[in-house]
Amino acid sequence: MVLIRKTVLRAFVRKEFMHLLRDRRVRGVLFGSPVLMLLLFGYAVNTDVRNVRIAVFDEDKSSMSRAFVERFTSSGYFARGADLSSEKELLPLIDSGTVDMYIHMERGFKKKVTTGMEADVQIVIDGMDSTRASVIIAYINEITLNFSREIYNDRIRINMIQRSIQAPQADGDDDTGDHMKGARLRKGIGVKERFFFNPDLSSRNFFLPGVIGLVVALVIIMLTSMSIVKERETGTIEQIIVSPLRPHEYILGKTVPFAIIGLFDIMLISAIAIFWFKVPFNGNFIFLMATGSLYTLSSLAQGLYISTISRTQQQAMVSTFLMMLPSIMLSGFVFPVDSMPPAVQAVTYINPLRYFIAILRGIFLKGVGFTDLWREVIPLIFISTTILYLSARRFARRLE
Repeated sequence: MVLIRKTVLRAFVRKEFMHLLRDRRVRGVLFGSPVLMLLLFGYAVNTDVRNVRIAVFDEDKSSMSRAFVERFTSSGYFARGADLSSEKELLPLIDSGTVDMYIHMERGFKKKVTTGMEADVQIVIDGMDSTRASVIIAYINEITLNFSREIYNDRIRINMIQRSIQAPQADGDDDTGDHMKGARLRKGIGVKERFFFNPDLSSRNFFLPGVIGLVVALVIIMLTSMSIVKERETGTIEQIIVSPLRPHEYILGKTVPFAIIGLFDIMLISAIAIFWFKVPFNGNFIFLMATGSLYTLSSLAQGLYISTISRTQQQAMVSTFLMMLPSIMLSGFVFPVDSMPPAVQAVTYINPLRYFIAILRGIFLKGVGFTDLWREVIPLIFISTTILYLSARRFARRLE
C-alpha cells in the first residue's frame, strides 16, 4: 500500500510553486503564452472567405449583366478588382494574385435571360487553396440561384398581368383559374436554411474551443518534462534519490503544481473566448473542468514520459514538439477525422486530444453533457489513467 505523507507533499508542492512563479520567463510561458495563442487563433486563423476580388469581362454591357455582377459585389463577400476588355488580360491577373475570380458574360446575356433561354456565364476561380475555392463556389451557386429565381418570378408576374389585361371579362372563371395556377407556380419551392449551434458559421466559434486543448497540452507537457530534466542536468536529482522522499511523493510534488496551472489556464482561456471573442458557451462549467482535469492528467503523463527519454532540456523541448505535431494533426482540430483513411483513423483512437476537442466543442457550442459525450469521456478516462500509470511507473524506476 502506497502511503503519502501529507506534510512532506505539501512542503514539496509549495517549493515547486515558489520555484515556478519566481522565474519571469516561466510565468510568461504559463500565463502569457496561452493568452497569446488564443489571440492569434481568434484574430489570425479565420477560414471565413471575405473580399474575393473578381475580374469582370462584360461583353453584353446591359442592365441585366450589370445587375448580375452587382449581386456579387453587394453581398459583402466579393469585391470588384478589375474590368477587362479581353480574355487575354486575365492570366497575368490570376498569376500575380491580383484577382481571385473571373466572370465572363457574352453578348446576348440579357436577351437569353429575359426570353427564358439558358444564358451561360463563364466563371474561373483560383483553385490553389481548395478549401477557399469550395466556399467561393458555394457563394456563387447561392447568388446565381437567387438571381435566377427572382427573374423567373418577375417573368411570371408580368405574364399574369398581361393575361389579366387581355383576357375578356366574360372568361372570369378561367382567368381566376389561371391566376391560381400562376400563383402556385410563382411560389414554387421555398427553402429556408437554419444552422444549429453555430448560426453564423463562424470559424472562430469552431476553432477557439479547440485551442484550450492545444494550449494545455503544449504548456503542461513541455514544462513538466523540462522541470524534471533540469534537475537531472543540475545534479539535484541524485540528492532527491538519496533523500527520504519517496518516488511517488516526488512525482506528485512535481505534477500537482502543473495540474493546478493547467486547470487555471483552462479557466483563463475559456473566459477570454467567452467574454472577449463572444464564443457561445451553452454547457456546464463543472463538466468542463472535470473533463479538463482528465485531459490534464494525460498531458502530465506525457511530460513524465518525455522526461525519462530526454537528457537535456533541449531534447525535452524537441520531443514535446515532435509529440504534439502528430497529436494536433490527428485530433480533428483542423482536418475532420472522418475524412482520414481508415488506417489513420485507427491511430486517432489513442490520441487524448481528439476526445478532448470533441468534448470542448460539444460543451461550448451544443451545450451537451455526459449523456451525449460519454463516447468521448470514457475513452479519455481510460487513456489518461493508463498513460499516467505507465509513465509514473517508468519514471519511478528511474528514481530507484
